[in-house]
Amino acid sequence: MQEERSYRKLEGMALDFVSGRLQKNASERAIGYSVTFDMDLDFTHFVHMANAHSPGFLNSPVNAIRPELDGFAYHYSYNYLFDAAGNIHDNAALFKLFTPPNYYMDQWAEGAALDVRYAKPVFEVQGNTLRITARRDFRLPGGTEQIEISDLPLMQFRWALNLLENHEKFPAAPATKVVFMYMDEDLVEVDGEQLYRGTRYIHGNQLQFGDIVAKQVLTA
Repeated sequence: MQEERSYRKLEGMALDFVSGRLQKNASERAIGYSVTFDMDLDFTHFVHMANAHSPGFLNSPVNAIRPELDGFAYHYSYNYLFDAAGNIHDNAALFKLFTPPNYYMDQWAEGAALDVRYAKPVFEVQGNTLRITARRDFRLPGGTEQIEISDLPLMQFRWALNLLENHEKFPAAPATKVVFMYMDEDLVEVDGEQLYRGTRYIHGNQLQFGDIVAKQVLTA
């Protein structure tokens, strides 16, 4: 969590659980979950607040957006507006910037305590809602032993949009201007971790194999 960035709750942004499942992958000595959530965004309010932080943000081809989707997927970098600048008039056009699967990592990566692998997410636009179906696998470092449910971490789910502004002559890298999120801006402690209030999360070590149900998806 990079607190030096300007994280702001955006009214009209929401994250709602749809379904989930926990599965064992014995061949890789891994355990993984798959989840589906609906991500909502009030486009009119998004544009208003984007302009408040960076006037004409969606009209500059060298500005960029990066989705922050912790718990769902890992986006490699950020997406310049390029030809979409001046032509983003609804959620569908905005979502199109960052939903192609080639922007997302699907390889094992070393974490602080566990190796983690995200799958490439599947997105479906449903009106003003972006439905995401995602998967994340966990294994012990190096995958030398079978991971157990008791080893699983607290799983938090983020839906945030990082707006990056480019003041310099392109191709200088753009810099974060503001990050809009569905969560509140104050932090609360959950199992020794600092989460933004309102963050949806799951106690991984309290799950069982099979379906994940709504009552297991908690709010910080």
